Amino acid sequence: MSEPDRHAEDRTGNTDFAMRVDQTVPNNHGTVIGVQNNHEIQRLRGTPLTDDWVRGRLRSFASNDDTTKTLEAILEAHRVVVIHASPGTGRYTTALHILTTLRMRAIRQVRRVPDEKIELEGLLDEDTGWILDLRHETQPLPTATGLHLREIADHLRETRSFIIAVVHTDTWTSVADEAPDLDHQLKPADGLRVARSHLADQPLKPSELDQWLSDSKITRHLQHATPAMAVSWAHKITSAVTLNHSMTEPKIFDELVDFVIQSARNWRSELLKWHKEQTDSGHRTYLLAAAVLDGATAQAVYDSHLKLGTALDDTPVPTKGQRGPGVIELTDAINADLGTDDRIRFLRPGYAEAVVDYFWVDRAHHVEAFTHWTAEQAALLSGDLGIGLADRVSQWVIRYTLTKQSLTVLRATATHWAASKNLSGPAVDLLVAAAIDPQAGKLARDKYLQWAGAPDQPTPDERVHTPVALKRVLAAAMAQLGPAYPKVALRRLADLAAHTGDATVTQAVGEALMALWDQEGFTERIRDTLTTWFTAAQHHHTAAARRAFLHLAERTGPYGIPILLTTHTSGPDPWTLTGWRRSLDDTQSSQIQGAVDAWLDAALAHRELRTTIVTTFTEAVFRSDTDRTYLAQRYIVLNHAANGWEPAHAGQQPTERTRLRDEVLIAIREADPTAPTRARDAPTTS
Repeated sequence: MSEPDRHAEDRTGNTDFAMRVDQTVPNNHGTVIGVQNNHEIQRLRGTPLTDDWVRGRLRSFASNDDTTKTLEAILEAHRVVVIHASPGTGRYTTALHILTTLRMRAIRQVRRVPDEKIELEGLLDEDTGWILDLRHETQPLPTATGLHLREIADHLRETRSFIIAVVHTDTWTSVADEAPDLDHQLKPADGLRVARSHLADQPLKPSELDQWLSDSKITRHLQHATPAMAVSWAHKITSAVTLNHSMTEPKIFDELVDFVIQSARNWRSELLKWHKEQTDSGHRTYLLAAAVLDGATAQAVYDSHLKLGTALDDTPVPTKGQRGPGVIELTDAINADLGTDDRIRFLRPGYAEAVVDYFWVDRAHHVEAFTHWTAEQAALLSGDLGIGLADRVSQWVIRYTLTKQSLTVLRATATHWAASKNLSGPAVDLLVAAAIDPQAGKLARDKYLQWAGAPDQPTPDERVHTPVALKRVLAAAMAQLGPAYPKVALRRLADLAAHTGDATVTQAVGEALMALWDQEGFTERIRDTLTTWFTAAQHHHTAAARRAFLHLAERTGPYGIPILLTTHTSGPDPWTLTGWRRSLDDTQSSQIQGAVDAWLDAALAHRELRTTIVTTFTEAVFRSDTDRTYLAQRYIVLNHAANGWEPAHAGQQPTERTRLRDEVLIAIREADPTAPTRARDAPTTS
């Protein structure tokens, strides 16, 4: 089975991740991670790639005419081509380039659902270029994959469409014999040529570009670089030049070259040398605070470094008068720049991130305290600065997670942020970003399943627990992730509901399910899920199901008609009726009132719906369709809700609202088989 997918490589063959890790985010108004997540999920869903997005990715693409002609010839003959090579060689961008030259009406992505075979007959869109992204497959492709790609040709001719599969050579080898005439092993573009193409699109003068690409220290690394590596070097060069232009005393070229080379090495040797020389913890703490707050005011950095010292159990000694180093001396000691605007910046490419990365590795036992401090700083900084800090730290956390293949830092960061009112949103974005990353995604999604199934509090057997704040943002993250990974999202929401004793977590699960209800293809999935939860043995499953159902029951569409209000020839919708029955079993629910209000408002405004609504409430008091036991407790809950909609009081004059309220209550009361039969001529209360 296939479904739309996947993570696009950048404009010269690298993955988006390689572009993202070197990105400087001094003040981005809190949009970088959220926007990236949204774009990526849209691609995962198979939404047609926008023209602007495609042009951006191909703007500095180093194309090869011979490769283009070869691939177009295979497509002309078979409508399908398989591009295989090693990672970072430009497979995806080449596919994008080919489909653009063929002038397809739309370009979309599809992916293989794990553990299922590839089935492409469902791709019915006409004049569409499909990219079947198999780059990150870790298991051998199913037998007959190659045969299926050959057999889909007639279908593609009918729809005037093409498919380009991109895959690792080792992954393709297992099925290559099934379709030898469909594949093409991509020869990566020359690294120096890729770097030149990319740098030509950057704000560099022609003389600067030639100077960089003729320096032997740089070309030594580019000569054998893959396109992905070449793009990374180009980003570092661009960053170094841009930062140098902002200096009041620009560095000489040789120094910039050294900066770029050190940046490629994550500044590790330079930072090690600095730490050996600067043994004073105050200086080290100031360096770390300045790196995290890169671009903040000197006062903010100084104050924050004092709080960071306390957080790291290294309370700074209070200074008196002018004792000890001041801001200028401290800033000089950490090789930062204090601008005329009194802001502290590192004018070395990738240096701030390298400082944080060094700390995470060097002081792993302080990760919890450090992430708690970052949460405090992001919450204390005003508006854009705080969210900007959260975005910057998020990108560093994702890179660290990928490099170390560990979610320790990510979990600590998300947990602390989740507990902050201002940072719960960035915490959700962080979890989503990790889950959709092409390399770290599977690790993150698997870990989320463990977190969802863990208890809320520590247990006697010392089993690892998941704090309720983290569970709440995890539920919200699943609401965002659902359109791309529906099974993953629903499974984790199910485990969250089953393994919590906290009402706020249950509420978060219900809201996530409600958000997913509107997504294409989710209605039936959620109905099936809630059906299972309604009858589950675990109390928290049933609680989550009730909350989710009542959220849905309260929602209305056009003209104020509840979205769950449907009529079957035999009576009320069975699934909706089951939801009402289970929800009325909760005598403490505050949500019941809102849902009943919505339905009675609809009955009042639309007389043609009145019979269905009254019948639904009347049937809801019975245990089930087959067990006609009348449950008085459900009657009491409905009675309270109906009177909450239109309260009764002495001397009340009949109105349309009182008549509808009484009609419902009389119908429910008379449904009780033990209730006395009302005489035909007995007066009604209205």
